[in-house]
Amino acid sequence: MTENEKTIARALVACTFPPGSGTKRFAKDMAACATQEQPYEMTPAQRRYLLTAAVRFRRQTPAGVVALAEAELRSDAEMQVRAGQGAPC
Repeated sequence: MTENEKTIARALVACTFPPGSGTKRFAKDMAACATQEQPYEMTPAQRRYLLTAAVRFRRQTPAGVVALAEAELRSDAEMQVRAGQGAPC
């Protein structure tokens, strides 16, 4: 995980999630990975889910963290376009 991903994961775990939400468990798991000393390599799908969850729960997440997640999502989208994979849906 990068430092940005760790920051987002730590902020997201403090949110209140709907009952039965898979996002709650994912946030707890990612926050646990962020505190480990061993490096954790996120898959592209995990990274995208983490970033979109931070934007989805933006009212419960600090504004700086939301801005960071939005910037990371834009960066990922630009990289996909440059790589010829088209715009993400």
